[in-house]
Amino acid sequence: MADVRMLSVVVPVYKVEKEYLDECFASILGQTFKDFELIIVDDGADSITADHIDAYDFGGADVSVIHQENAGVASARNRGLDACSGKYVTFIDSDDTIEPECFEDIIGFAEKNSHEVLMFGIYRVRDGRRSEFSPYRGDIDRFDDAMLEEVQYKCMVGILPFYKCPPAGTDAAGSACAKLYRLDFLNENGLRYRSGLKRAEDMEFNLRVFSKARSVGNLGRFYYNYRQLPTSATYVYRPGGAEVFAASLKSMREHLDSIQVSDKFMQVYYMRCMFFLLESMDMDYLSPQNPKPLRIRLRELSEAASAEPFAEAFGALRGDYLTFARKIPLFLIRHRMFAALALFYRAYRMVYRLNE
Repeated sequence: MADVRMLSVVVPVYKVEKEYLDECFASILGQTFKDFELIIVDDGADSITADHIDAYDFGGADVSVIHQENAGVASARNRGLDACSGKYVTFIDSDDTIEPECFEDIIGFAEKNSHEVLMFGIYRVRDGRRSEFSPYRGDIDRFDDAMLEEVQYKCMVGILPFYKCPPAGTDAAGSACAKLYRLDFLNENGLRYRSGLKRAEDMEFNLRVFSKARSVGNLGRFYYNYRQLPTSATYVYRPGGAEVFAASLKSMREHLDSIQVSDKFMQVYYMRCMFFLLESMDMDYLSPQNPKPLRIRLRELSEAASAEPFAEAFGALRGDYLTFARKIPLFLIRHRMFAALALFYRAYRMVYRLNE
C-alpha cells in the first residue's frame, strides 16, 4: 500500500508552453516540504506536451499522470480530486509557479489552526513585474461568523462599502489558486466542480465551499506566482461571451436559492451578473478579433442583456452598494444605451489597464 501523503498537488495541463510547464514543475519539486504527491491531469493536451510530461524527470518524486480527452479545467480538477490521497489538496495552473517555502508554510499554518480552507497571497506576474493580489491582508487564524459570511460575498465581488471584516483587501476570493483545502472536508460535503462550466468555474465552486466551511483562515504571505498571459482565457476572443458566464451564474443562483440567502446576498449576486456582462464585452462584443460590424455586435450585446440571468439582475439591482463608476453602466444598460456603454467601458478598461 502506497504511503499516504500530507498534501496532494493537482496540476491540470492543456495549452501551455513547454518553458512555463517546466518552470511550474521545477517550482513544485523545489519545495522545502517534501511530503506531497503531484497529480498531473493532461486534459487533452497536444501529443508533444503529453509526451514531454511522460518523459519528464521528476527525480523520484511521488507523481501520477492522468491522460484524458479535453473536457475543460473543471473536469480536469475533478479527476485530480478523485485521485488525491493527501490530507490536504491545492491546485496549481500549469503556467504558474510557487515560492520554495509555500507548502511548508501553508501546511504548518493549517495544521496549527485546524483549517478546512486556507487562503494565501498571489503575485500577479506581467511583463516581468509582480503585483500583490489577496482577498485579505495579514494572518487570520480563524474567521469569525461575520467573516465566514463576508468571504462568500468576496467570492463574487472583491470590495464593497459594507465589508466590515478587517483586514480585508480589495481583491476577490473566488480563485481556486492560492488555496489549501482539507480533502475530507471536500469529500464529506460532496464538493466538486460543476461539469460543463467554461468560465467562472472557480467562483461557482468556492461559493459552495465557503457556504459549508466553518474553519477558514488566511496566511498573509505571498507564495503563488500567477502569470498573466495574453493567451489566457481572460483575454482570448470567444463568440457568445455572455453565454459562458450565464451558465455559471445560473448554477450559482441555484445554490443561493437552496440555502435561502438574504436580500443583501442577492444584491451582490446581481452585481456579479452585471460585471460578467461587462467582462463579456472584452472577450466578445468589443474584442478586436470580433469580425462582425459594430452595429451587429451591439445588437447581440443588447440581446444578451435581455436574456436570463442578466435581465433579472438589471431589473433587481439597486444602487445601494454601487460606486458612482459602477452606477453608470447600470443606468446605460437599463436605458438600452449600448453604444454609450461601449464607449464608457472602453475608457474604463483603458484606465484600469494603465493602473494594473
